[in-house]
Amino acid sequence: MKSSIAILLLFWSSLWFGSKGLAQTGTNVVVSFSTTNATPINLGFAGFTTELLGKGEEYGDTNLQRYAAMLSPGWLLFPAGTTGDAFNWTTGLTDTNWVNMVGLFSGPNNPASNLCAGTAQALLGKGGVWFTNFATLAENVGGAKIIVCINGFTDTNTSAGAFAAYALSNHIHVAAWELCNEPYLFQGTNYFFTNGTDYANKMKPYRDAIKAADSNAIVAVFFSDPGRPSMVWDNQLAGYSNQWWDAVVYHYYPQFPSNVSFAHLMAMDNGILFSNSSLFVTNVLMAETTNNPNNPTFLLTEFAPGDATSNGSESPPTSSLYGGIYAAEMVMRLSTCPRMSFAGSYQLLDGAGVDTTNDFWNAVTKAASGHYVTNTVGLPFGYFLSAQGSAEAVAYWAINRSTAVYGTSVSTNGPTVPMDTNGVGTMPAIFALAYQGGNGKRYVVVTNKGSNAVPVQILQDGAALTNQFLETFVTGSDPSVVNVNPPSNNIVMQSLSGSNPVVIPEYSVVRLEWVTLSVPEPILGVSARNGIQNIRWAGLTNVIYNVESVTNLRGRWTTLGRVTGGQTNFSFTNWNACPQQFYRLAVP
Repeated sequence: MKSSIAILLLFWSSLWFGSKGLAQTGTNVVVSFSTTNATPINLGFAGFTTELLGKGEEYGDTNLQRYAAMLSPGWLLFPAGTTGDAFNWTTGLTDTNWVNMVGLFSGPNNPASNLCAGTAQALLGKGGVWFTNFATLAENVGGAKIIVCINGFTDTNTSAGAFAAYALSNHIHVAAWELCNEPYLFQGTNYFFTNGTDYANKMKPYRDAIKAADSNAIVAVFFSDPGRPSMVWDNQLAGYSNQWWDAVVYHYYPQFPSNVSFAHLMAMDNGILFSNSSLFVTNVLMAETTNNPNNPTFLLTEFAPGDATSNGSESPPTSSLYGGIYAAEMVMRLSTCPRMSFAGSYQLLDGAGVDTTNDFWNAVTKAASGHYVTNTVGLPFGYFLSAQGSAEAVAYWAINRSTAVYGTSVSTNGPTVPMDTNGVGTMPAIFALAYQGGNGKRYVVVTNKGSNAVPVQILQDGAALTNQFLETFVTGSDPSVVNVNPPSNNIVMQSLSGSNPVVIPEYSVVRLEWVTLSVPEPILGVSARNGIQNIRWAGLTNVIYNVESVTNLRGRWTTLGRVTGGQTNFSFTNWNACPQQFYRLAVP
């Protein structure tokens, strides 16, 4: 049946006209940014690893999608972190034989085999997890990009090449391919990898297979966690003679002493933000990749404000209000690094993002034991945004709708917070960055790591802004608070209209936004051949669009992808058999 195609345009914009701002005083902290000093930011910069393998939830759960969309994720990772070390993408299941291999070659203190084993029954009970369903999840949360972590431990390079070919043939764009999750934890005699050099040697055939299927693929190798004491693995990769990789990926979990107060955890995390976020990129990653002719980009696809655990649970301050302040500021600081392409938390479905009241793990494992498949979509999981996720959502809304970050300074007359446990080192409580939105807006995102509200004056190109702002924020008097369901003193996003100077509340993440221009209308064209739709346009600069489709104008629009002004066409496979489809470009 032939399909008819309609093109619609939708532009979301609004203006606030306000009175002249209050005069600057000596008590105001000054946040100043220059619109002539901008660093391009990768589209979809902030996101989440997504680990549902051992859980009852499914990618197609529309309630999960609705809450995940509130986080404005720019990217999602498939299939998982450690629990994917024995995952077979062709079956959608954990291979129990591979679990045994992980146990044999991972060393005595590595919990990987136990974590992988814990996913086997859950996956059987819900019929596996599938890449196409994951791609639909990414579309339905706002056109998030997709990062894939290849199982190079127990799967083959031939399978990796087939995966890349499958994604390409189905027009599912993969922004980056990671080779093995945290392989530095599997090094040593009789383990998967002898050392970093052996890892690079063994992963080269995987890279070649992926590139043979998709010559434009971005393939990333793993550097070690900055929280670990040794850089031997990194130095071996830095000294590798034929550095064939396009990107470097790392995870960051701080290693804190046990039985530490929450205040001391915050202080140590503050120190990481100050000295080991963007400075780690410039002082370590860039220094360790000077011999790579590909000028590799960098990805931080897992981090947390607390320690990693052997059972995948959360350590304080993860999931708390402060955890969200930390996560937002970490991603903000990394967004200033030109070679950083992606950064985000572990993980989408836990205390760092969307949390649940019920997990229904028993429902899927019971199905596996009974040799049947159950569908958990629609079960009352009780989704809600965690305190950390709520704070991340405030910042990620701006970051993932922006094309550049402006050079931004913060005056030093504000309050400070400790960044060590002895009270000697301090840093400003206020951190701020300004962003150029691709939607005709400008944003200023501010974090306050301290217990005092702070009046802030916003200067653009040396002059105080006089327009009103839409102010969206989270705040609380207790930085250790975590959200629960049903709610009890939960951290929630709030919005109001404000003007200069803006009071930044205690323990908060604040987003200020205002309209600066009307988005120009593009000249559109569309063609369709063999199920492949191609939308074309011209005449755009510094604009971001969502490419969306629907079969019924009264229905829910699906985001097929998000594109920047530098892109002038968008191709995708039309899987819908309905006789009529509508398409539009929407400003996010």
